[in-house]
Amino acid sequence: MPEPDDVPRLAGTPSPEPSEPPPGPTRQGGVAGAPSTDRLTGTLAELAASTGLRFRLELRDSDGSRVLHDSLGVPDEDVADHESWRLDDGAELRASFAAPTGPGDRSLRDLLAAFAPALVRMERDLRFFNRELASRFGEVELLTSAAETLGAGLALERGVQHLLRDLAEVVDASNAEVWTVDEDEERLVRFASSDRSASRVVLDLGLHRGPMVDVCRRAEPRLLDDERGAELLVPVRRSAGHGLTGALGLVRVRRAPGRGFGSTDRKLVAAIAGQIGAAFENRRLSDESLERERMLVELELAHHLQLKLLPEVADFADIADIAARCEPAESVGGDFYHLFRLEGGRLGVMLGDVSSHGYSAGLIMALTMSAASLVVRERDHPAAALRGIHQELVRKLESTEMYMTLCYAVLDADGSRLRYANAGHPHAFRIGPESADRLEALNPPLGLAEFGQYEEREFAWTPGRDTLLMFTDGLSETMGADRLWSDELILEAVRRHADSPSAGLLDALFELAAAGDALPADDRTALVLK
Repeated sequence: MPEPDDVPRLAGTPSPEPSEPPPGPTRQGGVAGAPSTDRLTGTLAELAASTGLRFRLELRDSDGSRVLHDSLGVPDEDVADHESWRLDDGAELRASFAAPTGPGDRSLRDLLAAFAPALVRMERDLRFFNRELASRFGEVELLTSAAETLGAGLALERGVQHLLRDLAEVVDASNAEVWTVDEDEERLVRFASSDRSASRVVLDLGLHRGPMVDVCRRAEPRLLDDERGAELLVPVRRSAGHGLTGALGLVRVRRAPGRGFGSTDRKLVAAIAGQIGAAFENRRLSDESLERERMLVELELAHHLQLKLLPEVADFADIADIAARCEPAESVGGDFYHLFRLEGGRLGVMLGDVSSHGYSAGLIMALTMSAASLVVRERDHPAAALRGIHQELVRKLESTEMYMTLCYAVLDADGSRLRYANAGHPHAFRIGPESADRLEALNPPLGLAEFGQYEEREFAWTPGRDTLLMFTDGLSETMGADRLWSDELILEAVRRHADSPSAGLLDALFELAAAGDALPADDRTALVLK
């Protein structure tokens, strides 16, 4: 399969096609091999030309015998004059000379005896350091390009695979792999490998026992070395704020038998494991961010849909002066109000408060409004309506372990009587010029107990003078006063604005609540009818 053009490769690394390795030492072997032929033989040739000394110089080591210079032009067996020098690593440097013709030749031979071994040692050391420098350069280049490789717009699996291929080349490993623990922490999965043909393997953490499982659970590296080869296991650690124990996976690097991993190799693999861990963490944060954005969009949509469920008070302006406002503490809340045109010109007014707030409370709120729309048209009395709503919702309330306070009042067509039923809602009042009467709770909240019969009461109602006020505790709790006195503050505000229309009175109540020190931790809803 051809390599994709959009995949960044490590700058300066070999192409995928096999190539002949350069002669000389490996990273593990040190200084084995001959010095650079061109440079060393050129220097020896210049020495022979400038001095006139004729000689043959050979290097004999474990790799065999190599001629570094030959200005004799005769076979070695025809030369009887030899000298040799032992190098530090056990190699032998052997010089053959033409027969001396004078004391000058002896001096030149002494010069060669002092100069040639030092020259060979220096060349071998220089070559060793060049190889080491090239090796370190590859490691540095791998580390500097790791973030670019992982963040190049590729799928994370492909990015990790290419990084593993570069890692295997730099540390001269037979294979490099990344294994990850799944979200349930039940399986260990081979995520990517430098070997493109490697298949996906899954290990059950509950059944499998071995070094890889141990590294993931302890988040500590392991180094294994036996007749099958050397294996380095380095954990890919979780971020500090991840909230889970152990590692999220590991990097596994393998070498052929007889070739271990040095401290530099271990540090390099650990650094790459850190880069891979950061890439996984970035993907997790990105996924969480996208999920949060999706949820915010959905909650915003749910917020608008929920508010659209509430009736438009302007549609009832021909019956009464009504104002209502609902402000959820979150995008979706559990407070609501409802208005109904009933037979005989009557007006139904309902306000409810679901325990808790948020999405679950919003769902109960929507179900209640739907049930109420059906029930109130079939059941003439407020008490019968509450019983019918409870029958519709009791299973849902029990399953969610939620309850709801609900007050429902009906204003007669002639405007002389207000009848109501109240299931545990504490904030409902009929306010007149001289007094304020609480619409007391006659039954517990819906969802706490089943009742065969709900109670109801009635008040006299004087149009133009009396005000119906219903609100939820989210409004009173932000008044900056003791809970026992917050209702009094609201009633005083109603009296002060008795001559104001319902909308002005409602604005005054929410301004009073906004002036308190407490933040709105609960939904705030109020309805005013005159």
